[in-house]
Amino acid sequence: MTAPNRHMHDALNHELQREQQYDIEALAETVRTNVPQLNQQQRIAYDTLIEAVNSGSGGIYFLDAPGGTGKTFLISLLLARIRSRNDVALALSSSGIAATLLEGGRTAHSALKLPLNM
Repeated sequence: MTAPNRHMHDALNHELQREQQYDIEALAETVRTNVPQLNQQQRIAYDTLIEAVNSGSGGIYFLDAPGGTGKTFLISLLLARIRSRNDVALALSSSGIAATLLEGGRTAHSALKLPLNM
């Protein structure tokens, strides 16, 4: 049997602690203030994803739209909603630039310790 990887366990604990340090009151206020500002298409996406989270059904969702259509706003609001319930929501992206646009954002390869050969 393989011995447990203490480094990986410590890294996971650190990530979990980081995800549980958000101000849930401020996040709840962000949700209350910004959900009414969603346009019809954003609201459909928001409701669909929150329902998937609430039901535990999971799934893979791909959000694609031209620049300036509110993708970052929608994703930030989804993260706020999930985190406002003291649940864990990881904001992972494929690029460092995209990661900087989201609260707590990180690149997938960094957060998941994926090998990146260039």
